[in-house]
Amino acid sequence: MKTTNNQAYDFMGKLAIALKTQDIQITFDALKAILKEKGMPYSEDSNLGIGRSVSSAYKAWAKIDIVVHHAIADSFTSRDGSHAWD
Repeated sequence: MKTTNNQAYDFMGKLAIALKTQDIQITFDALKAILKEKGMPYSEDSNLGIGRSVSSAYKAWAKIDIVVHHAIADSFTSRDGSHAWD
């Protein structure tokens, strides 16, 4: 798999592809818990911080792999269903 050279963004990309293949979306809260368990860095402990991290990963992948870019867009949402890139 291609890389963004950012451990957290790469992990989000891999996870997004896995989720997308099963047509699953997870909330930022769930993603935050997964990242924390895996020891992955993200902006801060709030959903605003994780939203910014997802948005940054989304933008980074746009330059590398459009499929991963779109998977991130579809896979991670806030509690109300909005996306980080909205």
